[in-house]
Amino acid sequence: MTVRNTRIAIAGAWIVGIVVFCVLWPALDYPRFIIEPQERVKAFLQLAVLHGSWLLIPLLAQSSLKAFVRCRQHRALRASGATVLVFVCLLLCYARFIEPNLLVVRRTVIPAPVDLDIALVADVHVGIYTRPAKLAQMVRALNALPVDLVLFAGDLTYDPPKDLAAALAPLKHLNKPMYAVLGNHDVELPGPPVEAAIHRALAGSPVRFIEHRVIDFPAFRLAGLYDWWSGLDDTAFLKALPQDKPLLVLMHQPHSLQALRGVHFALAMAGHTHGGQVYLPWLTDEVFLLTRDERYVDGYYDTPAGKLFVTRGVGVTGVPLRLDCPPTIDLLELRRDVR
Repeated sequence: MTVRNTRIAIAGAWIVGIVVFCVLWPALDYPRFIIEPQERVKAFLQLAVLHGSWLLIPLLAQSSLKAFVRCRQHRALRASGATVLVFVCLLLCYARFIEPNLLVVRRTVIPAPVDLDIALVADVHVGIYTRPAKLAQMVRALNALPVDLVLFAGDLTYDPPKDLAAALAPLKHLNKPMYAVLGNHDVELPGPPVEAAIHRALAGSPVRFIEHRVIDFPAFRLAGLYDWWSGLDDTAFLKALPQDKPLLVLMHQPHSLQALRGVHFALAMAGHTHGGQVYLPWLTDEVFLLTRDERYVDGYYDTPAGKLFVTRGVGVTGVPLRLDCPPTIDLLELRRDVR
């Protein structure tokens, strides 16, 4: 085969690959999900990115071969260009296929007026990017942790599957109660309004939704807030509580800290930010501050309003990538004897 024919064959293979992975596969997958009319084009493009990313693997192989051949031919400039492409492909393959499939447990010791071990998770986003297998992985990990309390800080879905009961079924295998609040993607901000469907799908499960409720435990109280964007919370019910026990607050967005001014609480816990999802030192924090007015992105903060912990979450939105910010279960060790 001549060089020209080889190039034509390779180009033809790429065209077929793009059609199959970026058009046909997304078209077959798309009908499985609940998509709002205004989000249809965006959702299709996201599925095209999700499935089309598999083409990174042959691109990596082709670039590696070119880098090797051009190096052997002593064509330094072209070899350098191919090598850069190899590095970019490796980085994208890791961020797409490896890190999002990890699940790490991050331990943080927090000073508090109560001794308590909490497993905090959030942002599973079961839907077009994150499939039920990821939820099942999270449930297995939670079941293996010897904790006093399991909390979920919102966003179960992201353009969810039409068969929501089947998608969320892994949560029925939790071996302890999970106290949860819903997030913006669960209540049409943005996305389809699936709050009622989520409640139906998880009826009889160990998941207990606590928005605008207070749960009394022997040594502490746990309160849940609605998502900040919903505007449904009036925290007067928290200000009226007696202060005979420490109060823990579960919410979706760190912005809800604004609603807690004047509330005496030991720790507030949130998700929503994904820790940046793709974390670049300094830049990620600055982007959140400039675009979202969000100062609290990942981890523990002792803020002027009170102590806050923001978890990185488990799933992905926007782009199906995680980099230096793996899916995380946060193990919060609240301790009286820590200063």
